[in-house]
Amino acid sequence: MRDGALLPSERVLAERFGVARMTVRGAINDLEARGLVRRVAGRGTFVQQPTLTHSENFRSFSEDMRMRGMVPGAKSYRGRTRPAPRDIAARLGLASGDPVHSIERVRTADGVPMALERTNLSAARFPGLLAEMGRDDSLFELLGRLFGVRLETAEQTVSIARLSRSEARRLEVPDYDPAFLVERVAVDTMGNVVEFGRSLYRGDRYVIQMHVSRPPAVD
Repeated sequence: MRDGALLPSERVLAERFGVARMTVRGAINDLEARGLVRRVAGRGTFVQQPTLTHSENFRSFSEDMRMRGMVPGAKSYRGRTRPAPRDIAARLGLASGDPVHSIERVRTADGVPMALERTNLSAARFPGLLAEMGRDDSLFELLGRLFGVRLETAEQTVSIARLSRSEARRLEVPDYDPAFLVERVAVDTMGNVVEFGRSLYRGDRYVIQMHVSRPPAVD
């Protein structure tokens, strides 16, 4: 069944397969524990693809999906050059109103929407970027090929957000579903800020993984 498909009710499944409803319920509980279905109160049980781990490794979306054996892509690409709002300018080390390239697209893996990606870069530093960038292109690869820029590190913050109705529809999930809001400032090998991104990752498709350790003992 396709991602997001509604499962028949427990009663229908029990009758179809000639088993007790308790058996069906146990099977659905097992699928839910494995992340293969999800229950939505008042709506039913829906098929979903297994969740992906969002780790501390700094990779582009395209690189990450390819490493998982999936095909990265995008939908509803929009790129424009505009005056930088104050908050975006501050993250990029620019003056408010300086021109920035703003790129927004729904990122997909094997054709399934995974994230609503919004990113901003200095238009003065990367002239002509939007004219060269296609809907499915990897931004990191394009920056390397056109401008010789290699991103090396990033500072990220992750919080929980609730999708608006329009955002949920673009990601093909129920209205107001929870999502991971990832804000990232990416820096190149020379220590210069290159990109500020503010992206929404589907809460039903991702888990966040972190490596933590205890500090050294103090004598």
